[in-house]
Amino acid sequence: MVKESKAVAILMAPRLGDTLLMMVVAENFRQNGWRVTVFGNYAQQLRDWFPGFEIFPKMAEEAAGAQLARFDLVVQMHPDWPFALKGKHPNYVVYDEHVVITGKGFVKAQQIADFCADYFGFANTSRYNGMVAPAGARKRIASQRVVIHPTSTGALRCWEPRHFRTLARYLIASGFEPAFIVSPEERPDWVWVEALGAALPPLPSLSEVAAYIHESGWFIGNESGIGHLASSVGLPVLTLTGRVTRTKAWRPAWGPSRIVAPWYIPGGRLRDRYWRTLLSPRHVMWAFARLRARYGQMQREALSESLRIGVAPAITQEDHI
Repeated sequence: MVKESKAVAILMAPRLGDTLLMMVVAENFRQNGWRVTVFGNYAQQLRDWFPGFEIFPKMAEEAAGAQLARFDLVVQMHPDWPFALKGKHPNYVVYDEHVVITGKGFVKAQQIADFCADYFGFANTSRYNGMVAPAGARKRIASQRVVIHPTSTGALRCWEPRHFRTLARYLIASGFEPAFIVSPEERPDWVWVEALGAALPPLPSLSEVAAYIHESGWFIGNESGIGHLASSVGLPVLTLTGRVTRTKAWRPAWGPSRIVAPWYIPGGRLRDRYWRTLLSPRHVMWAFARLRARYGQMQREALSESLRIGVAPAITQEDHI
């Protein structure tokens, strides 16, 4: 076990999903009395959503030795990402070196919380990542809006565009308002969604993306960091995938979440190639209906329990955002 210290630096990998997951570590350190400083570009872009943390852009490797000297402990998720910590600080922890990376039977956000209890000896831990909506943010004011994220870090993670076209049509016919979220660089490839009656909002900053999602009702998308962002700001999330085991472990876990994959997936490389075709829009709509039903049940159960015992429901990540 690492000896308790007063100041910890959390170095973020250059991935949005990893950043939001590692903020669970940051929040657990903070809740257990540590002074926490976060270094990472995605965290810095969302600094208004993480009050109480000292957040800076990514740290340059050549400056790491000097900048980290004021900390008692340094923590990052991956061994060499953003850079290897050996020789940069005498007391560091790399999360991936102590856990199963991907496997059955666990959810990564909860695994991180358990790691904070087991490795650092924290008495009070949770999978809450510290995200709080800024003043003026309007939660679920567009409750019928379904945010769709059709891209990801790799082509094999992305459902086919023609299926997203059909899904948008199904959603509109069912009374929902699909809105596609893409980066400014990807926008030219998706302008055709506007002809369907779907929205394609121009959102130049990650904070604006978070605010737009926070105002929406639902999220459907490929396995990506934006799905984790949607869950962090309070939306029920449906994740499209061909890698069921991996996605179950890494799925967004700060609110209602469901994954959907084809009924049948070939093995090996064929799985990565053909799931994008085999997963049908009708199947996705079926899974979306199940997600909505589950969310409604959870809301009713929380209300019933609060009325039964005469107190407010327990605070969750959704309550903060």
